[in-house]
Amino acid sequence: MRVHIDDIKDEGLNLEFVEEADTLPELQTLALEEGWALRSPLRVRLRLFRIDTLIEVEGEIAIDVELACSRCLATYVSPVDGRFSLTFAETLPEVEVEDGDEVELDAEEMGITLLEGEELDLDAAIHEQVLLALPLRPLCDEACKGLCSNCGENLNDGDCGCDQHVLDPRFAALKNLKIDQK
Repeated sequence: MRVHIDDIKDEGLNLEFVEEADTLPELQTLALEEGWALRSPLRVRLRLFRIDTLIEVEGEIAIDVELACSRCLATYVSPVDGRFSLTFAETLPEVEVEDGDEVELDAEEMGITLLEGEELDLDAAIHEQVLLALPLRPLCDEACKGLCSNCGENLNDGDCGCDQHVLDPRFAALKNLKIDQK
């Protein structure tokens, strides 16, 4: 998605679009490498506006992805959505501290992306926001019981029959300790 900066007027610019999963090869490749998959079109809503020499982008993304549960490894489809705010600039603004000295900060420290040319290329930024919206520890269900540590059976499907009372080997010597109660 490219937006020419001259298209952003004083009143701002509102954009809303839907990208089919098969038109997002970079995101599909990344998903494949990371072990998840796109399962719906990517829905994007953007509001672009100018503040002095800066271009602010406020956006929302929504997509369904197939993830593997971090406890039981079962795959499930989950909605992923998020809001974000980005700042673009042709040059970095100068920053002064209270004593009048200038401080040199780079674009990353200021949270600003430098423009290259007359167009905003929002594809990479939108893909990054999809990645940031993914759960760190995906769960198929909050009550997921996970896998048996002995046999590897999915405990959500029922009890596996393994002895769940496993004694920590560090305390095995205490098992035979008898204390007289007087």
